[in-house]
Amino acid sequence: MRLAFHGAPFSGWQIQTRQRTVQGELTNALRSLTKEDTNIIGAGRTDAGVHGKNYVAHFDVLNEFDCQELSFKLNRFLPDRISVYEINKADIDFHARFSALSRSYSYTLREKKHAFGNDLVCNYTRELDFEILKSCSELVKNAKNFSAFEKKGSDNTNSICEIYHSLWIRKDNSIIFQIRANRFLRNMVRSLVGTMLETANGKRDFNDWQSLLKGGERSDSGNSAPAHGLVFMGVNYSKSPFDGRETAKY
Repeated sequence: MRLAFHGAPFSGWQIQTRQRTVQGELTNALRSLTKEDTNIIGAGRTDAGVHGKNYVAHFDVLNEFDCQELSFKLNRFLPDRISVYEINKADIDFHARFSALSRSYSYTLREKKHAFGNDLVCNYTRELDFEILKSCSELVKNAKNFSAFEKKGSDNTNSICEIYHSLWIRKDNSIIFQIRANRFLRNMVRSLVGTMLETANGKRDFNDWQSLLKGGERSDSGNSAPAHGLVFMGVNYSKSPFDGRETAKY
């Protein structure tokens, strides 16, 4: 399943007790339509309020069904903030999470206040040194240990990530951070963005940024950027069920 969701009304992707989540809404819809006790597995967790523009999930069923018809029925059944692009059959060993080679996110800032579209971007009116932002993102590509940007209490066995792409760009009166990696730690992108902003506005020294990319505690780095500016942009697989349509289109 390839889909999109607006994260504002949800407590993230993963099912939680007495919380409204994207996974929970999809699971309930699928079980109602397929009449099977199926579970849906996503390409990765997203925090509360984070959006998914090009997200992938998989589920297993015993009975045959028409993919296009199920997609149509799901879109009628699901709330407005979740949209299914398409459903395809995949190899039996395909796994939305464990088969992923990399995942991509973007974070969008506006330097001037706007009346519209503020649910998908973060208005940031403090003065920024864009060249420092770019220098910060360049160093991210060479880093491995992101323990200083991992939410406290995470259950990961290690904090090592392989970064394939890290870049700040200017586009359509916005400043956008793009990042692609083999894995992401909890709250990692938002804490990276928040700390880079503190460096670019003079609150932090650039040497401090360099030190954080060698490891440390979450308390050493900056505040997390607000969730609503972060978007899951896509995921890469060696054998794609969607002929590459699930990859990020920056």
